[in-house]
Amino acid sequence: MELTNVNRDKALQNLNKAYERVTSDQYTLCSKFIDEIKQVMFGTHLTFKYVMVNALLAKATNPEVNALCLQKKSVLPGAYDARTLCHKVLVPFERDKLNGALGGSNEPFLNKPARFPELSTNNAVRKGKDFALLSLLCTFLPQIVTQQEAFDALCDAIYFALEISKEKEEIFGLEATKIPTYYEIQEVIDALLVESFGGETLALTVGALMNLLADSIEGKTCVEVHVVNQSGASSKEVSDIDVYLNDKILYAIEAKDKVFTQEDVTHAIRKAALAGCDRLMFVSGPRAYLEGASEEIIVSKALEMGVYLSFMNHKEFTKMILSLILPTTTERFFSYLRNIVYEARLKEETLRHLLKEAREHYLIKDDYNED
Repeated sequence: MELTNVNRDKALQNLNKAYERVTSDQYTLCSKFIDEIKQVMFGTHLTFKYVMVNALLAKATNPEVNALCLQKKSVLPGAYDARTLCHKVLVPFERDKLNGALGGSNEPFLNKPARFPELSTNNAVRKGKDFALLSLLCTFLPQIVTQQEAFDALCDAIYFALEISKEKEEIFGLEATKIPTYYEIQEVIDALLVESFGGETLALTVGALMNLLADSIEGKTCVEVHVVNQSGASSKEVSDIDVYLNDKILYAIEAKDKVFTQEDVTHAIRKAALAGCDRLMFVSGPRAYLEGASEEIIVSKALEMGVYLSFMNHKEFTKMILSLILPTTTERFFSYLRNIVYEARLKEETLRHLLKEAREHYLIKDDYNED
């Protein structure tokens, strides 16, 4: 089947035209699908944001496009190369004009939800919010028929993206109002971990603790917290959190807040060994445990591969790190949390949860938290 062509130059012109329209003084939301677009843009699934905006862009550029298509292998009429359009046009535009408001991903169509030939409620996604968003996309995207309808919807999507960007800019201007005690840090971490958000709060808190510990190490240190639940095909990460000393991998940490198996651990061990990392830790969150396997046996197998493996729950890990850090580093706790949200491109709901707990524990002061 011959693919439906979507001219990239024309698509970029449409993006710029939509951006100019949205940033004008008189702009008002204009699509018939305002509620649906807003629900996806402020939803919990980053990949679906790219999928929706990319579909609207394609349809606004060529009305013959089938907005449900995700891959050029789709056999649906109107199939097009959605992946290339997204990675070559939408992603650079998002980086330049939208401050990463869709998620800041370099290659979002490598993520599993975008690897199917087309959007369908038969696609494998997690139940609950993810499936609800998938169903929403499958329902309203086919109802957009004309170029003008698609362009109006694209404009509204960009409007919401700019709102998200503005919110992020305001948030990252916040500073901590006090230096927390060790026990207060422990309380904030426990409160954050009440919610998981796909494991993001565990990666966030472990990453912040490792930054505090790295401040206590002499030499050039770097703590990298990687995007949770997204493809690592274009990156060089070893684990969820990688710690470097003088540009050499020091140790790696897997942060798990769901049930995991021996295969999961073995895969992480292999990655560590290949990267020349000889220490790997599995930190488990409130919802995690190792299923159907013995930690002792896995540890022995890891040693055979030259990797020192250890397992620890989040409470033990938190207490250990807080017992080792320098006292002066605690003042940086909130700034590390805030920066990880940005650098690791965590979800907006994770950021809002962080701010809620930071306010309730008096780490920050703003309009919602006055003495």
